[in-house]
Amino acid sequence: MKRFNIFYILLIPAIYLLYVVGSNSQAEGAFFYGFAENKETELNLDVDCMISKVHVSPGEEVRNGQLLLEANQAKFELKISDLEFDIKAQEISTLQERAKLQNQIAQLQIKKQTQLAELDMDIRSLRSKIELNEKLFDQISSIDIPEESKQNTPAKIELNQLESNRLAIVQPIDKQLDLLQQQLQKVGSPQQLNTQRINKEKELVGIEKEKLKVFAPTDGLIGNVHCIDGENVSSFNTLISFYERNPTLVKGFVHEKLILQVKLDDELKVTSSQHPDHEVTGKVVGLGTRIVEIPERLRKIADFKTYGREVLIRIPSDNPFLQKEKVTLNSTTRKESNFISSFLN
Repeated sequence: MKRFNIFYILLIPAIYLLYVVGSNSQAEGAFFYGFAENKETELNLDVDCMISKVHVSPGEEVRNGQLLLEANQAKFELKISDLEFDIKAQEISTLQERAKLQNQIAQLQIKKQTQLAELDMDIRSLRSKIELNEKLFDQISSIDIPEESKQNTPAKIELNQLESNRLAIVQPIDKQLDLLQQQLQKVGSPQQLNTQRINKEKELVGIEKEKLKVFAPTDGLIGNVHCIDGENVSSFNTLISFYERNPTLVKGFVHEKLILQVKLDDELKVTSSQHPDHEVTGKVVGLGTRIVEIPERLRKIADFKTYGREVLIRIPSDNPFLQKEKVTLNSTTRKESNFISSFLN
C-alpha cells in the first residue's frame, strides 16, 4: 500500500491562499520603472551674427538671467556709427549757427559803439558850450534875453540835430540786435528735435542689438559651448547647450498590459530605487504613440525582453534625484487586476 504524501494535502490550501491573497491585494497603481533626466535646452540666435564674447565654459554653474554670450552684426555697428555721426553733425551745426549769430551781435554792438562814440563826444561838447553860454547870459543882468531866443540858439539847434542823429543810429541797430537775440534763443530747437529723433532711432537699434545677447533661462549648468570669440555663426545654430541643475522630467516605460492604467495628467509617486526616502509626486505630461522595447535597465527581469509604452512625467525642480537616476513610478489613481497579474507583469 502506497504511503500518501502529505505535501499534496498542504499544496491545495497554499494555492487557495495564494489566490485569495492575490485577488485581494490589488495594490494601488500601475508600478513601473523610469529614470530622471535633466531638460537640455539648445540656446541659439535667429540671425547670422559674429560672436563677440563667450562668458561661460562647459560645466559652469549659472544663475537665472546671467549673461552667457554676446554677439553682434556689422549692420548694427554701422547704423549706430551713422546715427552718432548725425548727432555730432547736429551739435556742430548748432554751435556754428550760434557762433555766427553771436558774431553778428558782437559786430553790431561794435558798430553801434563806434558810431556813437564820436557823436556822443560832439553832444557832450555842445552841451558844455551851451551851459557856459547860459551862465554868461545870466551874469549879464542888463540884457533881457527872451526865453524863446535862448532855446533857438545855433548851438541848441545843432544839439537837437545831433541827438536826432543819435536816435537814427541807435534805433535800427537795437532792432537788429533784438532780432538776432531772438534768433539766438531759438538756435538748436529744430536740431534738438532732430537729435531726439536720432536718439530714439539709436535706442531702437540698441534694443535689436540687445537681442544678440544670450542669457540663462533658469538656474542650471552649461553643457557644451559650440562657438568661440570672433566666430561667424549661422542663424539657429546651437551655440550653448544648457541643463537645469536638477532633473525635471522622468522617462518611464509602462508594460503594454498596463498602458490603459496610465493617462495624461495622472499623478504618480516617483521614488528613488536606491533611496526609498527620496520621493516626489509627478504628473504625466506625455505618452508614447507606439509600443517599444523596454530598456534592459528598466525591466523587472533584465534578461527577459518586455515591451511597453513610453511615459513622460514632469517633476518639481527642487527634487533630490540625480541625472539618469533610476526611479520607480506608481500610480495612485488606478489599480492592477490582481497579485498574479502584477507578478507576471
